[in-house]
Amino acid sequence: MTRKLQKATLADVAREAGVSMMTVSRVIHGTGRISEDTRQHVRQIIEKLEYRPNRAARTLVTKRTNMIAFVVPDITNPYFTEILQGVEEFFWREGYNVMLANSNENPEREKALLDQLESTMVDGVIVCASRLSDDELIPLIEKHAAIVTVNRNLPHHLGSVVTTLHPRGYRAVLAAKYLYETGRRRIGYVNLVRSISSVNLEMFMHELEDLNIAVNPSWYATCKPTWQAGYDTGKVLLAQHPELDAVIAGNDLVALGVMRAAVEQGLRIPQDLAIIGGDDILMASQVTPPLTTFRSDKYSIGTMAAELLLRRVEGDLTYYEHHYDDVLIIREST
Repeated sequence: MTRKLQKATLADVAREAGVSMMTVSRVIHGTGRISEDTRQHVRQIIEKLEYRPNRAARTLVTKRTNMIAFVVPDITNPYFTEILQGVEEFFWREGYNVMLANSNENPEREKALLDQLESTMVDGVIVCASRLSDDELIPLIEKHAAIVTVNRNLPHHLGSVVTTLHPRGYRAVLAAKYLYETGRRRIGYVNLVRSISSVNLEMFMHELEDLNIAVNPSWYATCKPTWQAGYDTGKVLLAQHPELDAVIAGNDLVALGVMRAAVEQGLRIPQDLAIIGGDDILMASQVTPPLTTFRSDKYSIGTMAAELLLRRVEGDLTYYEHHYDDVLIIREST
């Protein structure tokens, strides 16, 4: 009875499998030259005995925690949770756990989280859509040997990058051009603060003028990248400018907030007001009418960020930069 309550040890697995403890260790860590038959046999014994490696002891030997940190600005935004899913699935297959750190769209909180993360706690860090300036961010990540950023460029010696293929403002201009081609003439824009999707509004207006699209600085607003901020901003923008016949938002949550504000003001979508979002989160296709937006493969963004981070954890400090595409998905909101 007592023996059944005890956890199996590495020696127990080796004895049961009829191999050395070194062989068992190599199977666990995927190292060494071992035949596939022996590898499968040892894995079967590991499962049979329900052996689980001692994490603390392994950390002392390997100097690794097998823990990765994923720093995200807003865990309630489905855009980031889809990226996180890709990160977690990749690292689960590699025998790592992922620690989630949520800054809740608060730059000061993000600084505190990055400052608290120590190399003794995690083997690497993925920083997703940081809301910090370069002067704030770079000193905080310099202490980590393994860093990957998503939607944020880095000096090449610090880490690798996963980011959009297109220049900042590309989506806003493409959306405005599409709206103009479909007959819209008074196009508003809700910009995002501290986001990869935020645009330089002066440059945006110049781009529209070059396309012979009317511009008016009072048609543009800026808000946090949340549903509530989109709703509040949408109420004000649409009340002050009933002449608007289209609104582009920096992301889907803001666009859905603007949509709610428009409906409450008696506007029909898309007859009176066309709306375009930015991330193609699941809700974008489920609302009525479904939201026109931009799609990127968020799960693949996560898996690529994880793959690049694992390379750095394993000692490959080569700078890698992976680009993903954004594609306009046209639905009934326009």
